[in-house]
Amino acid sequence: MELGLWLWYLGGGALAGLLAGLLGIGGGLVVVPLLIYLLPIVGVSPELVVPSAIATSLATICMTTASAALTHARTGLLDNFWLIRVLPGLAVGAVLGAYLVTVVNPDWLKVIFALVLVVLSIRMLVPVPEGEPKTTVSKRLLAVGATAIGTLSGLVGIGGGALTVPFLQRVRLPVHQAIAISSLGSFVIGCSSVVMFIVSGWVSNAGDGALGLINVQAWVALSMASVLLAPVGAKLAHRLPIKLLRRFFAAFLVVVAINLLIK
Repeated sequence: MELGLWLWYLGGGALAGLLAGLLGIGGGLVVVPLLIYLLPIVGVSPELVVPSAIATSLATICMTTASAALTHARTGLLDNFWLIRVLPGLAVGAVLGAYLVTVVNPDWLKVIFALVLVVLSIRMLVPVPEGEPKTTVSKRLLAVGATAIGTLSGLVGIGGGALTVPFLQRVRLPVHQAIAISSLGSFVIGCSSVVMFIVSGWVSNAGDGALGLINVQAWVALSMASVLLAPVGAKLAHRLPIKLLRRFFAAFLVVVAINLLIK
């Protein structure tokens, strides 16, 4: 692999890792657009660029969020009450979303991803309710919401944190606890999706050998950088003004979405 590509991968992985720890997202919002741009350069066929970008992003998320979630776990913010109500739905939805990637037209996947970016950028600016966490929230509501988040995340290659965090804040979890739970949720989404992508690659004989649709070189480089930076982001999450960071990131998402739609 050329040095320039390695630098792109490492830089993208570093940014993804920081965001994973800082905002409780998996980093796919950065990694997918980057891979859509880079994978054609390394010879990935046009019809596989978007599916491979999504699959590789979710494989990277497995590594990134494992590191971030471990850091958050040490703070004692991973409450079992919420984990058992949210994680199963995220896992089931992620498998469904990963399956849909293999059957939806790649051009539509790019459009869907760009629209998701715009919606998430707006969502990041919407105030969330504050107060004591709701311990009487409907289990069915949590399960349906988590499954929907997992499905969309698997479909567009994100860890789901940009959806999970505001979802948990709507039931009045403190933002730092929501971020911690989201980090583990993103790990579950990434790993569940990856299993489906590997199997799909085997069945269709598409993609990159033993890992199916996952581009191994990109995955290794992105993961190396993201794992190193995720704990740094998780520590910064307890020190930096999250509202200001969300505003900057929302603006970044809009710019990325516009670039995807005009290409």
